[in-house]
Amino acid sequence: MELADFWRAAALPIPLVIVGGGRWGRTWLSVVVAARGSAEGIVLAARSRPDEVRTWAAARAELAGLTVVSTVAEAMLVDRQPQAAIISSRPRDHVRDGMDALGHALHVLVEKPLGVDPESGRTLVAATRQMKRILAVGTEFAYLPAFHQLSEELAGAGTADMTLIWEDVENEVRHGATKTRHEETGLLYDLLPHAFSIFGVFAPNAGLRIGAALESPDGRQGRIEFRDDRGGRHEFCCHTKAKARRRLLDIRTKSGHASVDFSGVHGLMTINSQPHALDQRMLAMESTLRLELGAFLSQVTGATDAAFLGWDVSGLLAVQEDLKRVLATAGT
Repeated sequence: MELADFWRAAALPIPLVIVGGGRWGRTWLSVVVAARGSAEGIVLAARSRPDEVRTWAAARAELAGLTVVSTVAEAMLVDRQPQAAIISSRPRDHVRDGMDALGHALHVLVEKPLGVDPESGRTLVAATRQMKRILAVGTEFAYLPAFHQLSEELAGAGTADMTLIWEDVENEVRHGATKTRHEETGLLYDLLPHAFSIFGVFAPNAGLRIGAALESPDGRQGRIEFRDDRGGRHEFCCHTKAKARRRLLDIRTKSGHASVDFSGVHGLMTINSQPHALDQRMLAMESTLRLELGAFLSQVTGATDAAFLGWDVSGLLAVQEDLKRVLATAGT
């Protein structure tokens, strides 16, 4: 399916439960409501402080019709019973909440990381397969239209070497709240799903694996070196206390050089140092979260059979295991 199809699919009125009443739960709620123009058919399961979340929601006219409950079990008692769940709780609770949703036969989109360790993530994958449900991992930026346009245009360029720069400022405000990283996930483990899914857009099914990784003692900077089965070498560099927010993907092939600066909304492309325009049809698709939602709902409805690139869940778990091994070895 095309990205435009995912954009439209996000508006499908499929009943959903969003698990988590914190920053990411509220962000996903805003994405779904904006796509549909209504909060009808949406349940927010806020295990912690549900009354506080109800007060917050009641003060927002656009959330009229939203139901706030404490558990997924309560969500299943509403008139329009949810068919799918978006898990946006704390990382340490992702597997627990995902298993809870599966226990009610729901399809599941889990925010990254899938779990705080690869072993628990595999438990969720196995349960999903047994239940014959869909499991997606939220990576968001793998849906950036500029990436997909550029990957098509570079398709015949042969092996690519890539560098991904990921820099944040301290106390950065994103989606209306201060960005925080939960203590149960280290810097590289937390950001690995982004790097893996973005590289996967340009090197699909290439067997990405980790050759080296290093994280600073203060946990503010890190680097991962990836290799792939086609001879490509890819580097991910991150810094959480930089002077400015920066997102840059640099791509080198035998035929030239390209880049995408996605520090802003759409992504600024260059090919051989010359500006390269984004397809006009993609300009309306300014929300990568909405595209991710649409891709998930497309699978829920059976509109597409194949998992989207960002959802190579087994591959992601494998590189997460690689990362833990490499970091443990570096620390000995």
